[in-house]
Amino acid sequence: MKKIIRKFKKHLDAISKSLSPKTALAFNPIYRVAEIEKDKNGEYEITIQLIGKSTVFKMKPEEILADDKMTDQFSPRDVRTLTYLGYLDINSPKYRILAKKLSEKDNRMLFALHKKGDKLLHVKTASEISQNKEILKQIDQQDAHMIGYMTASEMMQQESLEKEGILKKIKNEPD
Repeated sequence: MKKIIRKFKKHLDAISKSLSPKTALAFNPIYRVAEIEKDKNGEYEITIQLIGKSTVFKMKPEEILADDKMTDQFSPRDVRTLTYLGYLDINSPKYRILAKKLSEKDNRMLFALHKKGDKLLHVKTASEISQNKEILKQIDQQDAHMIGYMTASEMMQQESLEKEGILKKIKNEPD
C-alpha cells in the first residue's frame, strides 16, 4: 500500500510541476529591439532582430503596436519601450517652423511651416498662423510664442503707420 501511495504521490508531483505557474508563464519572445533611431523628419525608426538569428528589419513603433500578433512576440520591456516611443510621437508637435524671412513687399515676417507626414512646406504670415487654431494647437510652445510676439509687433507697426497717416490728414485739413 505504501508503494502505491508513493507512486501516486510521484505522479501528482510530476503533474503539479508541469502545471506550475513558472512554466505556464514562461515566455520566449521572437523579436527584440536592437536599435532605436530618429530619422531626419524627427520620427522614430526601430531596428528589430529575430532572436537567435542575424536577420534584422526596420519598422516604426506605431506600425509594430498596431499589429497585436507582432507585439505579442516582444518582451514586456521592449513593448514598454515601443509604447513610450509611440507616446512621444503622439504628443510631439505636428507643425515645425523650418525658416522665417522678412517679406520685401509689406514688411511682414513669413514662416515656412512643415506638417509631420506632409511633404509640402506651407508659407504663412504670423497673423495667418495666429488665426489658425489647428496650427497653434499642434505647434511647439516656443514657436507659438514667437508667432504671437511677431503678430503683436506687426500689429503695433501697422497701428503706428495708420496713426501717422491720420495725423498727417489732420495737419493737412484746413480749420
